[in-house]
Amino acid sequence: MSDLEQLERERGNCEYMETKNATAVSGALPNCGGRTASNEMCTFLVMNISSLQLIPVNIIAYRSQYGSANPAAVIAPAIVATFF
Repeated sequence: MSDLEQLERERGNCEYMETKNATAVSGALPNCGGRTASNEMCTFLVMNISSLQLIPVNIIAYRSQYGSANPAAVIAPAIVATFF
């Protein structure tokens, strides 16, 4: 996130400027009271929160522990769910 914040500073986004009067620097956005996450920040956050995993090792271990005939049968549905 700090690298993405630095990127927003380099782009000239007044919400991330270090000066008190950011509108004087950029001139484009007059109301910059609070920070707003950029699209890149939101994408990074969603990718981290979604817990993306291709092989669900915990589920396979649980199925094996409880005597499943084919504990790895969840791999294909997990890949399909990850795709969507």
